[in-house]
Amino acid sequence: MLHEGPPSISHTVSSVTDLPIPSQKTARDSQQKTSAKTPPLLRRPSRIKHRPQDDIEVQSLLQGDDTLRQDLEDANVAYLEKLALLTQPHSVRLTELPVEVQEGVIDHLAGHMIGITTFSVVTPNGSRNWSTAMRHPRRKQLSDLALVSKTWRGLIQERLYRHIKVKGTYAGFAECRAWFTHHKHLRPHIRHFEVWMPVWEVKACRRKTDIPPIPSAFTTRPDMRNRAHGRAAVVIQEITDMTQAFQQASHNVTLDDIFRHTQDLFPEAYALTIEGGHGKRTPLIKAYPPKADDSATQYPVSLANTSNDTLAVNPNIGSLVLKGAWNIVREPYDFYNLKAALPNLREYHCIYAKPKIQAYAAMCCIMKCFPSTINHLNICLEGLTSKPSSTPEKWRKLYADYHICNDTGRLLPKLETLSYTGRICSSLFKTALEVAEKSRDTSHLKSVDLIVRNCCRPSRCGYNDATGIYQIDFINAFKNLVLEAVRSLSVFNSLHYLRIRFLDLDSPNPLLNPYFHLQGNKVTGIWNDEILTLLRAARPDAEYEGLDFADCGTKRGDRFAEHILGGLVPLPRGGRPKSMNVDAYAALAEARI
Repeated sequence: MLHEGPPSISHTVSSVTDLPIPSQKTARDSQQKTSAKTPPLLRRPSRIKHRPQDDIEVQSLLQGDDTLRQDLEDANVAYLEKLALLTQPHSVRLTELPVEVQEGVIDHLAGHMIGITTFSVVTPNGSRNWSTAMRHPRRKQLSDLALVSKTWRGLIQERLYRHIKVKGTYAGFAECRAWFTHHKHLRPHIRHFEVWMPVWEVKACRRKTDIPPIPSAFTTRPDMRNRAHGRAAVVIQEITDMTQAFQQASHNVTLDDIFRHTQDLFPEAYALTIEGGHGKRTPLIKAYPPKADDSATQYPVSLANTSNDTLAVNPNIGSLVLKGAWNIVREPYDFYNLKAALPNLREYHCIYAKPKIQAYAAMCCIMKCFPSTINHLNICLEGLTSKPSSTPEKWRKLYADYHICNDTGRLLPKLETLSYTGRICSSLFKTALEVAEKSRDTSHLKSVDLIVRNCCRPSRCGYNDATGIYQIDFINAFKNLVLEAVRSLSVFNSLHYLRIRFLDLDSPNPLLNPYFHLQGNKVTGIWNDEILTLLRAARPDAEYEGLDFADCGTKRGDRFAEHILGGLVPLPRGGRPKSMNVDAYAALAEARI
């Protein structure tokens, strides 16, 4: 019974009479052994009289307690062993970490990877700068990280080849094709393919006899024979040689070559950039090479045009960027030819380096039949140059048939983002407001960013087409543009970013250039009573920064108006004013006179 486990109390008491009564010596020895093994909690107090019957009962109970204690000790030993394994230091290899953790480490070293189709997180106005959106550093220290492990090699190569730029010549395209033919695993990494077309090239035949001699003034006059003037002679010689050693590029690829190259090698690319360059009397980039039966062609036979004058279709291209667009798009047909090869185009960037009336006319025709798939539009018809634009007579002749403000206004309710640089006037928002009110569709316009180079003027203004802070006619036209923009906020409910600014590189005080900026419920820039009234009606929660309203309705805190009306020009230090009263420009113009 002692080996079977601790018996119940009743069973123990009933069996005591059946056992032989031990002797006093045996009981004493048993008591000593039991006391040595019994825990403190099971020991009887010394007041209780010792009885042999109790020794038998306690001994049977302690036999079961020893088993329980042994189990507890075994459990404690196992727990301590596990705790020792968890607390002792041990090394974890980098390759054993999750891929997400390793990618986060590379993002910290090489830069974050921005999503391809994410527009709102790139810039506040929703536009994307494709020159740097997918470009990651290519330093030797970062490229060497591809040697850490196979996982890191894929992550680093994905960043290195995310945006590639290739020279638009036959040699450059042949080198690109040879590289990606032997490294096919790199093709899926390409998301942005950029091609830049050289405008000039070095002449093939160049002889020393063609170099003009150094002017005689540097060889005959004694005072010109010293070392300093000798260096000047070398510089003049290099400049003369440089101007006569170049000619217009003659080995550039065509648009058909670019689209077929993209279709064959980079079918997963999303953005395509073509940089056409700019210069005086530069030719238009050819869309197709000469026919295969043209004996006078200078193109390779493999690149000869055998198609029916249609560009290769690239369905995955969603963004098209044209830099130096005058060498690419001069007629509406040029644009429609590109669009036919890009059926899923969502974003279109067209940047002209210099203002050209023909570019305005072509863009007006494009706007009248603009594709409905494009939701993001960026048009730059005048680059930021200090040279004055064309004469007012030419522009007023253009307005009779082509007015880009009206054509863009009809398109504005269908867009999500619009970035525009060039001539613009209040007709843009007037037309957009009329179209939006008549249309049953809800407009998703979120961002409008306008850089005003000049404003369209009515014929009553005469030939005064000048711009600047001292031209009151220009200031009034700019104010009307802002008024119509604020009025349209009541219809375009999702429009939370509106920026209209005038940039003048030759301004005597650039801080005074007029602007209007609405982002969320914060407003800065020009104001007057009419603008404030329209703004309260359209966006009651919007407030001007730095403009306080007293109970009597007067405006305080307009540092611009206080200093202009007080005759303090220029403004003190502190940056561009947050609030600018339009009426103060009239005083500024009178002070100028």
